[in-house]
Amino acid sequence: MKKIILLSIFIAFFLSFTFSKTVTFAYQGDSNTKFVSVLGSFNDWSSTSTVMKNAFGTVWMVQIDLPDGIYYYNFDVDGQIITDPANPKTVSNGKGGYYSVLIVGTYVPPTGHLNSGIIHTNYIHFDQHSFKYVDPSSTKTIYFSIETLHDDVDAATLMVNNSSYSMKRIVLDQYTDIFRTEFHPSTSKFEYKFILRNGNHSIEVGSTGIATKSNFFTFDFASPDVKILSVPKWSEGAIVYEIFPERFWNGNPRNDPAGTLPWGGTPTNDNFFGGDLRGIIDHLDYLKSLGVNVLYTTPIFEAPSNHKYDTQNYMEIDPHFGTLRTFEELSSDLKSDGIHWILDGVFNHTGTQFFAFQNLLKNQQNSPYKDWYFVLKYPVIEMPGYYRTFQNYASLPKLNVMNPDVQKYLKGVIDYWTPKGISGWRIDSANVISNQFLVKLYNWIHEINPDSLDVAEIWTNASEWFDEGAFNSVMNYLFQNAAYSFIFYNSGALSFVKSTDAYLNTYPPQLWNSLWNLIDSHDTPRALTAANGNVKKMMALVGLQMTFPGAPMIYYGDEVGMRGGNDPLNRGCMIWDTSRWNMQIFDWYKLMIKIHQEPAIRYGNYKVIGTYDNVLGFERSYEGENIYVFINGGNTSQKFDSGLSGKFENLVDSTLIEGQNLNITLDPYQVMVLKAE
Repeated sequence: MKKIILLSIFIAFFLSFTFSKTVTFAYQGDSNTKFVSVLGSFNDWSSTSTVMKNAFGTVWMVQIDLPDGIYYYNFDVDGQIITDPANPKTVSNGKGGYYSVLIVGTYVPPTGHLNSGIIHTNYIHFDQHSFKYVDPSSTKTIYFSIETLHDDVDAATLMVNNSSYSMKRIVLDQYTDIFRTEFHPSTSKFEYKFILRNGNHSIEVGSTGIATKSNFFTFDFASPDVKILSVPKWSEGAIVYEIFPERFWNGNPRNDPAGTLPWGGTPTNDNFFGGDLRGIIDHLDYLKSLGVNVLYTTPIFEAPSNHKYDTQNYMEIDPHFGTLRTFEELSSDLKSDGIHWILDGVFNHTGTQFFAFQNLLKNQQNSPYKDWYFVLKYPVIEMPGYYRTFQNYASLPKLNVMNPDVQKYLKGVIDYWTPKGISGWRIDSANVISNQFLVKLYNWIHEINPDSLDVAEIWTNASEWFDEGAFNSVMNYLFQNAAYSFIFYNSGALSFVKSTDAYLNTYPPQLWNSLWNLIDSHDTPRALTAANGNVKKMMALVGLQMTFPGAPMIYYGDEVGMRGGNDPLNRGCMIWDTSRWNMQIFDWYKLMIKIHQEPAIRYGNYKVIGTYDNVLGFERSYEGENIYVFINGGNTSQKFDSGLSGKFENLVDSTLIEGQNLNITLDPYQVMVLKAE
């Protein structure tokens, strides 16, 4: 919905990382929390030896003196063992779960040295129950990974039965390496372990631990513990088009809200222009001609606002958007056009008009729905401070999604809408929803439609959620950040590669081409505005978006040159008067979408082939086809040795290039896409 600033847990985050010998642990609970303790490697994992005190009503705290070092810990909250919600650094516990990591003082991990004969076994991490380490994308492909201290292992080998498979080193950061291999099993059940080597010293990682010799793990697709994390083929490299329905087109003036304004006025937080589902139906030919494969609509369920994130009724289409019949007509028409529809699922919070919250206001402590929310004090009134909210908006009370009755209700929502022709859900504010619930939600959706896409709104690295199997795609704001830095802020090609590798190397490889690579959304300024109206920069940005691994997401109107600053100015009415379109941008979108349909770009593997100051070069390859992309992210021309030899067609302008060790010159913000002849 909006970019999250976790003010409610900032104190816990800060104090959990205090670099002193007296460490203060803090946990943000709620009015129902009765007991909290911290257990870890510093107290023999005892839930009773370090009990925390309720310090500020809902904040639980305790201080412990610890020497410099690295520690693992969890919280015991009313008998449930959890990681620290405010601490993003975790490691596998080897049992399908995670420990939070705490560094005290000036402690840093030791330095690894290749070919030294020394392996620091305390920094080896593997968990056979986590997608991070054992990642089946199908019954035919499994990605195996193991984590080590940086430069601590010369080579890693996966042993399967009596065969060995070398593993590729991936440098995550200055402290951590991951070794990974893509394995194609010939049987549904097999045994495996790892051999790590440094110099003349080798160790094994297997079911009996880390030792000179260790037993094999067993992998069996028939086991109920084995789950496959896959994406539907239709989602790979799809062109995703985001529509804010109230601003796309007023197709049925008869259902307009009172006070609806003429189309094209200045958007505010509370005005209406009459956009509806009929307006989308009216322009499906436009979406199809643009090359759209996936439609994502922001919320369409009944709500009083223009954005509809304050849900009043999850089981009804907003009457100003249409009826169930309108929904079914749009769903059917999209299917006929080969376009998949993703609905926006707002499950972190409701609106105050939602029946459960209305009952709470009326009946207070006697309400049967009081535990559907996080009440801070009675009597409850519609004001911050009386209940937990989304970003301190009184109109958005936070749902207690771990309440069994709330889960039963939300499962009913999923069960009702998912079979009605949609292809998945985008989960709003996913990073502030319980991971346990998100895994359940994913399972509910995929039980109904195994070929669905479950997309998270997470603005940071989403690997934690992928490791737990909570989603199979994400709104990729990390790509936006890296692309803006490269194209708009002149950070250089190498910086872009490092930024994108930081998430690609931690995400399951089978998901790469289904990541929603956005350049803006309803929660950010529009890209052309961020570019200060510089069309060349905008075109370079789109060229990068359309050729990089992922599913490019277009925010409605970007393709015709719409501008807009922060919300609500980024939510203007779609421009349908073609005389007002920026045809240079529109024609570029059409061309780059066509180029994106090349199988090597839509489905292919990705490899960086060079960073030449402000020029980025990378290869996309698929089933024997190779395409090479070069993008100048700088404001000066640049000549470089591409390293390519042969005959190529530049798909951007249909020119032919031929030669050995080709030298290429790119103008400022030029995009070149070379297809091997």
